[in-house]
Amino acid sequence: MTVTLWVIAMTSFATVAFLTYGALSYYNNRKMVRDRFKNASTDSVPLMYRGEVNSFKKQFLEWISSLGNFAKDDKEDDSNLRQSLIQAGFRHPKGTAIYFGLRFLLALLLPLFYLLANVMHGVMNRGNLLVCFMLAASGFYVVPYLLRFVTRRRQDRIDKALPDVLDLLIVCMEAGLSLQASINRVSDEVKSISTDLYRELQLTNAELRTGISREVALKSLGERTGVQNVKALVGLMIQSDRMGASIVQSLRTHAAFLRVQRAQRAEEKAAKMPVKILFPLLMFIFPAIFVVVLGPAAIQMSKSSFFAGP
Repeated sequence: MTVTLWVIAMTSFATVAFLTYGALSYYNNRKMVRDRFKNASTDSVPLMYRGEVNSFKKQFLEWISSLGNFAKDDKEDDSNLRQSLIQAGFRHPKGTAIYFGLRFLLALLLPLFYLLANVMHGVMNRGNLLVCFMLAASGFYVVPYLLRFVTRRRQDRIDKALPDVLDLLIVCMEAGLSLQASINRVSDEVKSISTDLYRELQLTNAELRTGISREVALKSLGERTGVQNVKALVGLMIQSDRMGASIVQSLRTHAAFLRVQRAQRAEEKAAKMPVKILFPLLMFIFPAIFVVVLGPAAIQMSKSSFFAGP
């Protein structure tokens, strides 16, 4: 009788446990699917500009673009500048006008703030005019420098994440997916690795869905990023597609080359470290060592000479 009750209790416990586990698993799977569809509905339309949510920011950008419209007169320079802005990750429809507007605004505000500070402190002389010209020139030319800095940082991030993205592409294509389906799948998985590559792959996938040829879409990917390794990868994929060669093997070879290149770059930086650390060593570390080592001796010598007298 006791054994029968024990079996009934264990059976009841196992049944409740399995039912609870199944319900929780079903709920978690449904939640994952809902979250994925929610993210896809909000993030998978990169070609459509949805506008600015913040009204103040939108009005500020409109005002800056209206200032920059006075400087836009050369179509070729406008095209090159738009390409540079895209490579830096700025895809606003009025990006070139905002760029020139920011240059004009900084060239105006920096000397204005300097003059206001001098007026409040009551310090006005001829040297202030020269400083104002220097501040205006600095404000006008600091925006292109910042643009190049942001572009280099973004290209470095894309370059570092490229081998991992190639590994994901290789896995997807070896599993039987086509190139377009692999790009679509990898673009969803790579968001946590590199947001920049996620957006670029989303744009490439959107171009392929609209009917643009694979060659044109891949070339656009290389031009938008401006990364040399991405351009080499695009050329490799286009040539493999034309010749009928295996794209998977080309991707695997290029991924191995990128990792070797990354290791060589790290070795190069390590070899430059002794030269780079020499100047801080001479300027900051050696003086402190001299003070610690020679300071007591200098104090003892000064005391002995003081007590010895003339």
